Parts: sequence; C-alpha cells; structure tokens
Amino acid sequence: MKSVKAMLTAAVVAVAATMAFLTGCEPNETVLLAAANTAGNLGLSAWFAIDDPDEDVKTVLKDVVTIVNTGASQVGEGGSYVDALTPVVQDVIARNDKLTPAQKNLINTGASVILSTLDTFIASNPKVKDNAALASKVVAAFCQGCLTAISRSEDCADCKPLKKAHKIIQMKYDVTAKAFVVK
Repeated sequence: MKSVKAMLTAAVVAVAATMAFLTGCEPNETVLLAAANTAGNLGLSAWFAIDDPDEDVKTVLKDVVTIVNTGASQVGEGGSYVDALTPVVQDVIARNDKLTPAQKNLINTGASVILSTLDTFIASNPKVKDNAALASKVVAAFCQGCLTAISRSEDCADCKPLKKAHKIIQMKYDVTAKAFVVK
C-alpha cells in the first residue's frame, strides 16, 4: 500500500509540475526540458519524503537512473518505460549481493516511482511520444532531475525538516504511555 501511495504521489507531483510549466501555452523545447527536469526532481523527492531511503539505496538508485537514461532506446514508440525497463532494473537489483532484502524492495519501489513518473510525464505531453529525438532529450532531462534529487538529499540542510517529519509520521499513539512513541 505504501509503495502504491508513493508512486501515486510522485506521479501527481510530476503531472502538477508539468502543468505548472505548460498551462496555457504551446511549450517550446526549452520549457519542455525544464518541466521534465522538474518532474524527475519532484517525483523522486516526493518519494524520499515518504520512504526516506538510506545512502546505500540512493547509491543504487543512481545506477537505476543511468539504466533508465541509457535504456530509453529500448522503449518503442508509444511504449511504457515501466514495461520496458522494470525487468532490467529488477535483474540488476536482484544480483546485488551487498543489499539487504529490505533495501532491494526500497530500490524496486524507487525505480517504479522513477519509471511511472516518466511514463506519466510523457503521456501528458503527446508531442514527445511521436518524436524520438525529443523523447531522448526529455528522458535525459528527467534523469538529470532525478540525480539532482538524489544528490540534494544526501547531505542537505533543507532536508532535515523532511527527515524529522518522516520520523514523526512513523510514531504511533500508545494508550499505555498516553503518548506517541516510535514502534
């Protein structure tokens, strides 16, 4: 349930970012690429706020972003990035013996957020679907936005309030203690 909520949140954020950039005008390539970058950044940042993955997960997510960027050519015209690249990403994750099962699950969720947000962004911009050169640029800009979110989250003073909020969200009310406690 948490993974579905994370993906839906990231997709909504990406579409909202796109619409903020594109509302009321025919976007030129520069605006479209800026929107793609923002969608990648916000989509992954929204997921970080929900799941707060550790540094090992974020390091592997950088590899996932590289796979998405280089594997975009495997996606046929009008195809889904989720459908085309999920098996490749899952294979890379499964073969990594340095990760715990929980970390592998988090990376798989993060990869799903990345791929589904990219699919959502492209679906909301029909002219990208029909133009392979533009689609390649959009994917590169989107991936750069994801990398920005990862690097910004690794050691960021601005992220501390999000991490504190995440810890507070994890607390549950304990009737015996009559207080919220970490469980």
